[in-house]
Amino acid sequence: MSETMTAPSRPGVVTFVGVILYLKAAIAVVIGIALLVEKDSVAAATGQDGDVLVTTAVGEFIAAGLLVLVAYMLLSGHNWARLAVAIVLSFRAAMATYWLITHPAGGIHWNALISVTIAVLLLGGLYWNEKSQEYFERTGAL
Repeated sequence: MSETMTAPSRPGVVTFVGVILYLKAAIAVVIGIALLVEKDSVAAATGQDGDVLVTTAVGEFIAAGLLVLVAYMLLSGHNWARLAVAIVLSFRAAMATYWLITHPAGGIHWNALISVTIAVLLLGGLYWNEKSQEYFERTGAL
């Protein structure tokens, strides 16, 4: 008799993390576009240099691309994707902290604070959840 191999079922927390990563990528793209489109008016309103806003927008686009790649690999069951999630979310949190430091005036501080909070929660779901641990141990995908 031939034995069919079935992929282990993915825990809900892993699916949740992957979907949140996709959503964060979409939000990062929207923020990057908004910064590029409105850089002159935002710079005038906040007294910031427009080049800082362009740099921030480019960082948002880079973060979005990394988030999409890592979300796909995580949902595919690749064990190394958890480390990549930690790296990408750390980069994202660093970008949020950069925003808080370089743009002291303005109403987008909530985005930065929420990004840092979400990063902590998602990492907790991937690293300190028993079902998540078991799933990645069973898949063994590189």
